[in-house]
Formats: sequence, C-alpha cells, structure tokens
Amino acid sequence: MNLQFFIFASLLTTGIVRAQSQPVVTVPDELRTLVQQANTNYPVLKQQQEQIRAGELRVDISRTAMRPNVNLNGNYTYITPVPQFAVPLNGQEVIAKLAPNHSLNGNVSVGQTIYDFGRTDAAIRQAQDNVQVLRRGLEISQQNLAYQVAATYYGIGFLQRSLIVQDSVIKTAGANVQLLITRLQNGDALQYDVLTQQVRVKAAQNRKIDIQNQLDRQLANLTFLTGSTTPSVSQAINQFDLGSAMNIATQPYALDGDLTVALAGNKDVQLAQDRLRSAETDIVVTSKTGKPNIAFSGNAGYKNGYPLNVQELRPNLAAGVGLVVPLYAGKRYQLQNQVAQLNLNASRYAVETANAQFRQSIAQLNADIRSNQTRLTNLETQVQQSRQALQIANARLQNGVITNVELQSAETGVEEAELGRLNFKYQLLLNQLELKRLLGESL
Repeated sequence: MNLQFFIFASLLTTGIVRAQSQPVVTVPDELRTLVQQANTNYPVLKQQQEQIRAGELRVDISRTAMRPNVNLNGNYTYITPVPQFAVPLNGQEVIAKLAPNHSLNGNVSVGQTIYDFGRTDAAIRQAQDNVQVLRRGLEISQQNLAYQVAATYYGIGFLQRSLIVQDSVIKTAGANVQLLITRLQNGDALQYDVLTQQVRVKAAQNRKIDIQNQLDRQLANLTFLTGSTTPSVSQAINQFDLGSAMNIATQPYALDGDLTVALAGNKDVQLAQDRLRSAETDIVVTSKTGKPNIAFSGNAGYKNGYPLNVQELRPNLAAGVGLVVPLYAGKRYQLQNQVAQLNLNASRYAVETANAQFRQSIAQLNADIRSNQTRLTNLETQVQQSRQALQIANARLQNGVITNVELQSAETGVEEAELGRLNFKYQLLLNQLELKRLLGESL
C-alpha cells in the first residue's frame, strides 16, 4: 500500500452516507464564505437564473392570451382599370367609377378572446410548472456546488495534513541516512545500506511532490468553483488531527424504517415529482386543444371606395363576435393526448426510479459507513503499534543489531498506518457531508 493509493482513493471516491440521527458537521466560517462566493460567481448558476427569469416571462406571456390585441392598420392599393360607366349630365357624359384607383383604408382594430374553455388557464399552469422545474434544477445545482466546494476544501486539508506526515517520513529517513553513514565510516554498515536508505529518502520526496501536485490541483479547482484567485483555506487542515481519532457518530440508516421524511427532503426526488406534476398539466393542456374559441373583433377608421363618390375618405366601423369550433384535424388532437399520456407514465416511472436509487444509496451508505468505521478503529491500534515498532527499530539501529530491511519495514509501517488513518477520517467526513446533501440540507 503506498501513498498515491490513499491520495487518489480519497479524492476520487465519494463516500455515500446517511444516519438515523443526523451527525453534526462543524462548518468553518471560511468554508461558508467560499460557498457564498461560489453561489455569486459560478457561471452555471447565473445561466440557470436567467432561464428562470425567461420562464417567468413565459408565464406572463401565457396570461396575455385573454387580453385584448389593439393594432393600427393602414393599407394603400393602386387599381387599374376599375369598373366605371358613363352618366349623361347636362348634355355631357360624366364618368362614374364604382371603385377608386387609389384605395385607402386606415383603422384601429381590437381583438379579444371572450372564452376559450380553459385553454389559457391550462397554458398558464403549464408555464408555472416549467418554472418550478427550473427552480428545482437551480436548487440542485446550488446544493451540488456547495458540497463540491466543501469536498474540495476538506480535500485540501487532507492533503496539507498528508504533507506533514510525509515530511515526518522524510525527516526520519534522512536521519537514518546520516546514522548509517556514520556507521559505514566506523565499519559497522555497508555501502549498500546507505544507498538503500538514500533511495528511500528520494522515493519519499517524490511522493511529497505528488501530494503537492494534488494540492495545487485542488486549489485550482477551488478557484474555478468560487471565482476567487486566493481562496482562504487556512482552517482546512484543522479538520484532521493526527493526535487522536476523529469523533464521528455516523450510524447506518435503518432500511426497515419509514423513508417518507427522508425522501421528501431529497432534491432529486423533488425534481422527479415536479416533472410528474408538469406532465399531469400537459394532459390538461392537450385535452383543451380541440375546444371551441369565442372572440370579439372590431375596428374603426377611415376608408374610400363608397359609392357614389369613391374617392372620398369616410369613417367606418365594424364589430362582431366569432365562434371557431374545430371539427377535424387529422387525429392530431388524439395523437397529442396519447403522447402526453405516455410522457405522464414515463414521469411516474422516473419518480419510482428516484425512490429506488435513494434506497440503493442508503444500502451502499450502510456498507461504506460500517467499513470505514471498522477500518478506522483497526488503524488506531495499528498506528500505536507501528510507532512502538519504529521506536524499537531506531533503538536497535543505534545499537547496530538491526538490518536495513527491518528498519525500512518499520518506517513503512508507520507511514502507511498514519496515512491510512488520515484517509479514513477524510472518508467519514465526506460521508457526513453526503448525508447532509441527501437530506436536502444546506451548508
């Protein structure tokens, strides 16, 4: 087991945890600040907020269907030839036109839907449901972003503490190199022993470089998430104390209990339910598409073309009520209803899927929490034993009664035990964060 395994396993593994009673995660003030910065600066959230505003405007657009439409209309048409005939008047023939060559018509028209049998109300509900789905998507994005920031923040603390452990390994290995050099000069050691220990120092230094690289990458990721070029992470390392085990009271969740409350808080389940309501509204909307429509129309203005003086502009007024009753549309409405019903069925299955995935997450959570707690308990003992073994090995080294292989084994044991314990502390901390996320809580 080497250090890279612990680093990549802890940074790439997302432990899923849920407890019967919610564990308390102390959130540092600087982490709250980072989450606020992310909510303010993250471009995806801004994009979704704009989409919500557009959706709210679509609700207003739907409401305008029952409001009057007022238009200013103007029309000019040149016509030739026009019907005309000659009329004898005072011994002369006068040409009388039945239509003007220059036809003019200007008016203000008004249109108003009087009753559409609930079609507008259904469209408004549909637009509102779509906005709710968008808002729920924003909530999920904000929640995921907050916990992504938190995981990155605690990952930085984990790596900072790992650097301290690795520095201790390098210091111990370096001291042993000097001791072996002294023994070589005294004829009590071999050049092979010195070279082997120097190789161990270089390997430990290379592992430190790997840790530092991971730390730099996590800092860059935190900058991307928060928009801050110098995110504050001074308190992150305090979350991982090497001196004692982290007190994490997370317990497996009882699968045989009532999950109603837990499901109600889960954002993914809520999103599936919102989409189900939207699909139910779509059924109502499609059922209204073939309904009649009653509307008022009218206009007032001026036009020419009235006999007997067809050139004269005269005021005109028209008003009426129209009824449109759809009779046949090539089974379009029936097919639209079938599509809406199929979408509704799919949305119901989506809710069932979300519930099942939630239960699956709990089952996986129980396995993770039991495993992490058991291994952490075992590693507490292993840390103590490995430290005692290293003390004995150093004492034997000074007395010249130990081989280089035995010394390296003792050093490696301490390194792996310390890093292993640190790793499982980190995993259980991620478990606590995931628990809060699954419950729909905010940091």
